[in-house]
Amino acid sequence: MQKTEYNTVSKSWNKEKKKEWKKNAEFWVKIIRENLDPFRIAVTNKAILKPIENNKNLKILDAGCGEGYLSRSLAKLGHETFGIDFCPRLINTAKELERKKPLGIKYFVRNFSKTGFPSSFFDAVLSHQTIIETKNPGMAINEFTRILKKGGKFICLFLHPCFDFKPENLKKSPLSLLYFQKTQIKKDFYFVSGIKSPSPYFYLHLPLSEWVSLLLKAGFSINDIQEPHPSLDLLRKNKWWRDNFSRPRFILIESEKR
Repeated sequence: MQKTEYNTVSKSWNKEKKKEWKKNAEFWVKIIRENLDPFRIAVTNKAILKPIENNKNLKILDAGCGEGYLSRSLAKLGHETFGIDFCPRLINTAKELERKKPLGIKYFVRNFSKTGFPSSFFDAVLSHQTIIETKNPGMAINEFTRILKKGGKFICLFLHPCFDFKPENLKKSPLSLLYFQKTQIKKDFYFVSGIKSPSPYFYLHLPLSEWVSLLLKAGFSINDIQEPHPSLDLLRKNKWWRDNFSRPRFILIESEKR
């Protein structure tokens, strides 16, 4: 049984995150490169690319690129692609594959709040399940505003905040008290295709209204909100998907720099 903790946001968030990803890096390289995550394969990979499917030759930042799977997809679609991640091991792994199979992707060890790129540099910034990895998403979103051209898109997909809390994990605190505050959610392992991660992990919860407010305050207009999910036919016919997608898991927000 996986244990879940709901806590106030740790002062040592960044230090703990670096330790977490140092331990979990090889786990995720295996999961991604061997296509072991059914949620990404069937749901989220397609969803994060859909808002730009009709665009050509964009300059795109993959924010939180990990070992580079999304960056590679973007490059193969003809986009000029840059990837950043704060985990050196993941960036090194991405660079190793880029050297073996060049796609013109540029990778950097950098964080969201200080990307080091010039202002008005990108046509789009994509964040696939990474914006909740940062302690201060407002600073990150402001930075994305700075590096995007006017009319540039910020597309973020992350765990659906309305379903971060399971009633069975709640003790004395009512759901509403947890939902409407900034919360650090910690789980004692990832479990993907029968493989358990070596380290616990944690992520940030904010109420949905706060995510929307951060985007609007940073100078974005919201073009669309989607809730990526497997097809209803798949949910009806496949017990695994019914059991593992028993509630909405993801939200995608497509916004545009005003």
